[in-house]
Amino acid sequence: MTKAAIQESLEKMPDEFPIEAFIERLLFIQNVQEGLLQSERGETVPLEDVKQRLRK
Repeated sequence: MTKAAIQESLEKMPDEFPIEAFIERLLFIQNVQEGLLQSERGETVPLEDVKQRLRK
């Protein structure tokens, strides 16, 4: 995560907020970014495989 992304997230927060809310937002952004990178690298599970796993 970049400093710019953190600053942008901070600017979108209200003037007063619990620190936990900001941490949750940063973790969400980090998880989305990691998921996008995994997708770009082809590290995904096909939908049919997921359906089969859920049936078990």
